[in-house]
Amino acid sequence: MVNENTDDCSQSSSTTRRAFLTAAGAAGVTGTAGCLGGITGSGGGSATTLEVLTWEEYAELKEDIESRLDVTVNFTKSTSSSKMFSGWKSGQDAQYDIAVPNNNYVPKMVDADLVAPVPSDAVSNYDSTYDKFQSFAESQFTKDGTMYGVPIRFGWYGYSYDSRKIPTDHEKSYDVLFSDSYEGTDLSGQIIMYDNHFKAMSAAALYLGYRDAFTGSKITLSEKQIDEVKQTMKEQKSLLQGYIAADPTYIKSFKQGNFVIGQSGRNEIVEMKANGTDWAEMAAPKEGSLAWFESAVVSKKSDNKDMAWKVINEFIAPKLGAKLGKVGYSPSVNPKIQEHLSDSENEMFGRIDPSRLDSMIPFKAVENEDKWLTAWEEIKSA
Repeated sequence: MVNENTDDCSQSSSTTRRAFLTAAGAAGVTGTAGCLGGITGSGGGSATTLEVLTWEEYAELKEDIESRLDVTVNFTKSTSSSKMFSGWKSGQDAQYDIAVPNNNYVPKMVDADLVAPVPSDAVSNYDSTYDKFQSFAESQFTKDGTMYGVPIRFGWYGYSYDSRKIPTDHEKSYDVLFSDSYEGTDLSGQIIMYDNHFKAMSAAALYLGYRDAFTGSKITLSEKQIDEVKQTMKEQKSLLQGYIAADPTYIKSFKQGNFVIGQSGRNEIVEMKANGTDWAEMAAPKEGSLAWFESAVVSKKSDNKDMAWKVINEFIAPKLGAKLGKVGYSPSVNPKIQEHLSDSENEMFGRIDPSRLDSMIPFKAVENEDKWLTAWEEIKSA
């Protein structure tokens, strides 16, 4: 949330399906799970109740899932993947059947022995997902030949810009985030960066040409490269309007004209366009776009693994995936959602050019992250 993998994604659907079935293995059915209250609604009255820890938009699928399956699903909102992971490590894996963290946290959950394997016969909609995400799942979520997570929806990062001041046909590059002017527009004090060490420093590293550092199983900047990123971002500070975090704050500030260019995710711009702001545009830089994709896992301690995987299968069903896309302004990994979206909705988050997927750099763990954090503190305090 690409070129961790430079895999050829033109393989056939049947080939990727076979690879999935081979990697997935058979799921176990032992363990214990309790129930924790969450975002609830009218239940299905079933004897089976599942507890799901995820992002708030998923609660919109409750009635649909309960009408399609003999289950009651309770959704509990989380605000970060790190909290999902730390909570499960602290015992919440016995309280929840399903979690939906970002992709870079699935390997951590696997290594911590918190999650169950994906069964080969329960996630039938997986076969319809983009080949690229099947490739990601096979590389990031597979250990010793067994798969442990299923991609659900995705998005990517680059920068947004005011098309009234920067033309839409400009060369899309991270250069714009580190320049005092661009296409004749004065950008001093008009640039925003994320208040997040991973996102901001990764953008600077890509700007500096360190794309190779993003190609392995972890992001591996050398100490010299980290120092160069730090120095570059210190020099950038004279151009910044500031650092920003929350999406609502970003959108409000952008609409108020507080900046012209801002590091951003695609979701913010889709949301602005959906609400009538037609001048906000999103750029995917030529150096590559960091990408996230949410991925569902099932607790190893769940008593209801079979039903849990059936619920996850509904997350990527065409109709429900389309609904999730509309409420979250994010595309599903299943392109069949396009059948259930209007032309304007497809334009915003349904119809994704497969070539766009090829430029994605998936979130992943960072080597020597303590050094990143130390550098980030120096950047912020400079």
